[in-house]
Amino acid sequence: MVTLAIDDMLSSAQQIREMMTGIDPDGTHLAGDDPKELLGIVEGNKPDIVWLDVDMPGMSGFEMAAKIKQLSPFTNIVFVTGFPEYAVDAFGMHVSGFVLKPANEAKLRDEIDNLRHPIQKKEGDLIKVQCFGNFEVFRNGRIIKFSRALSKEAFAYLVDRRGAGCTVGEICSVLWEDRQADKKLKSQCRVIMAALKKDLDTVGAGDVLVKNWNTWGIDTTKISCDYYDFLKRDSGAINSFRGEYMAQYSWAEMTIGNLFDITDAGTGV
Repeated sequence: MVTLAIDDMLSSAQQIREMMTGIDPDGTHLAGDDPKELLGIVEGNKPDIVWLDVDMPGMSGFEMAAKIKQLSPFTNIVFVTGFPEYAVDAFGMHVSGFVLKPANEAKLRDEIDNLRHPIQKKEGDLIKVQCFGNFEVFRNGRIIKFSRALSKEAFAYLVDRRGAGCTVGEICSVLWEDRQADKKLKSQCRVIMAALKKDLDTVGAGDVLVKNWNTWGIDTTKISCDYYDFLKRDSGAINSFRGEYMAQYSWAEMTIGNLFDITDAGTGV
């Protein structure tokens, strides 16, 4: 994503930029203290988020927010201020959020998870998921290293489910086929899912996971996947299928039959 931190105290803006670099290492994160100069950056870059101080000399945050809305209507504006009394006026402008100083990574992440205008990832920003052959996940051409083998397998299963919500019990039955999903095992599963979330956060892809009450899923619009392309009858994906699908996982064999049916239908066999 592209973000811009604006504060008349440059050190505060730079601190937000550094935190955003940690949250989204593959993004572009800028910071500055000159409102007029930064409006030009807004117009030219259409940032996904502007972290905007309210109490600034020369041009207040409210005045600048109005100009940002004109230049880039789908930029999320989040006010960052040490004055809670500004909150009512801030939300009256229909901005995305409000952060009380001192800002920290947890506060920024919370705002990112609840943006007014969802960030639309470009094709090049998507993580690439390979299902044919062995299951692997790539970011910028490099294989993502998962901290736990079971976290990687859980992600593979969510990909196979194509965005459907999966209960903790269902995930347990896949990861531990020979064990009953009792309270202890479900607790262990939650540890696995937390590790998966952290792994994806590390490469700036944590928003791929969708967590609801007692279920996990994925946002299929945020990945590029050979299996999904195959289901769309993409000729390249169909030609790349060689009879293997997530070969390291025995439960994935249930999907292979459907893939062969599609292949046979396409060739008239």
